[in-house]
Amino acid sequence: MTASEISSIVVTVGICQLIVDLLSNYLVYQNDPYQRAVRTMERFKTKVDKADADLKKSEKHRKKYDRAKADYSTSCADVARRHFAPNMLSSIFFIILLRILGTEHKGKVMGVLPFVPYDFVSRVTSRGLNWRDLVTTEAVNEVTSMHPKQAFSFFFVYALAGLAVKYYVNRLVGTKPPSGADGGISTVMDSPLGQNVMRSMGVDPNDFKMD
Repeated sequence: MTASEISSIVVTVGICQLIVDLLSNYLVYQNDPYQRAVRTMERFKTKVDKADADLKKSEKHRKKYDRAKADYSTSCADVARRHFAPNMLSSIFFIILLRILGTEHKGKVMGVLPFVPYDFVSRVTSRGLNWRDLVTTEAVNEVTSMHPKQAFSFFFVYALAGLAVKYYVNRLVGTKPPSGADGGISTVMDSPLGQNVMRSMGVDPNDFKMD
């Protein structure tokens, strides 16, 4: 078992996620353009709520409501768009980190599972292991005395670190899109600008709406 290597991978992933989140906060989310976009979205949300209340009283407020709704949708898309670059760069960074660490730990048995996983699970847990090329080690001896599928590779450790460590670090330090702008690309596509762009490309926005 390589407990020190596993700990090193987990710590590396956590530190990298911390650095990415701190840089994103410093370069984007704490700057005035982003803060101003969020305030604009909140202001339009208040107008939508007021217009909705007026609409319930009288249908004559329909145009006012539709205009407020369009302005709010546009502002939500603007906030969501500002999350694209940090998220994209973060994804690219961790793909590069995966390749670097994967090369360093290629073919290594990182540990042994206490059970024999199903075939489709073992494709993940033992990804990157080639038993024919493995040099006899203490970890391999322990595995071969049980079942080869019980061994897990670097990729499995990295995937778990991504699901657990990255998630909690991002929850503690990262900046999530506010409610209304948290739909990602769908938020942009649902905005008037996004729909106009799709129409200009010959795509009907209604084809992407859920029934």
